[in-house]
Amino acid sequence: MKFLPGKNSNIVLPWTGVVLAGMLTSGLAAAFGPSDGERAVAETGAATAVAANHSLAAVNEAAKTSAKTSAKTSAKTGSTAKRTSAAEPDCDASRSKKAREFPNGRIPSRYLCSLPQAGHKLRADAALAFYKLNAAYKKHFGTDICVTSSYRPYSKQKQLYATMPSGMAARPGTSNHGWGRALDLCGGIQNDSSRQFKWMENHSKKYGWFHPAWAYSNPYEPWHWEYGSK
Repeated sequence: MKFLPGKNSNIVLPWTGVVLAGMLTSGLAAAFGPSDGERAVAETGAATAVAANHSLAAVNEAAKTSAKTSAKTSAKTGSTAKRTSAAEPDCDASRSKKAREFPNGRIPSRYLCSLPQAGHKLRADAALAFYKLNAAYKKHFGTDICVTSSYRPYSKQKQLYATMPSGMAARPGTSNHGWGRALDLCGGIQNDSSRQFKWMENHSKKYGWFHPAWAYSNPYEPWHWEYGSK
């Protein structure tokens, strides 16, 4: 039997590799008869549609996966940025000179610098030195230096002087905390026989910090550490 293409056999469907049903209809009809040919064409079209739907579903699934991956990456990036900001506070050294113009305990917050330890501040020069000391301590012990007290405004000095035992708090307006150059520390440093205290004794001076002589005995304050001079 000789195959004779139909009139529309040269027309191609938009889908790649699929020839218009005219040619398929003529050829199949010649071989199987009109009924069988029509059924074959219908089955071929259905199979093509199913394959197209499967491809579309695969594309959609890939897009969803990509979106989820992108969202996770963005979240990690944002988290990293927050951690970096917390570990490296913004501190302009020039604030130190301006801070010295104010009385003890009266230094405006804008002339102080925040520490990595939340809620604590120091004069700029003391803070910048403390960042380096803290980094060295963290490298050795795996944790930041524990801080219980830093800059003290005049009102806080008055409160402590009135409530603390005699000799345990400086007269208001004279405390080195009020100059933003003293810290009270914890995490083991408050005990002069601890590894943390010994480490501070051996390394703090490299960064301008020291444990004052009076704090060894009168009054006994192993937790109290100071920076430089007024």
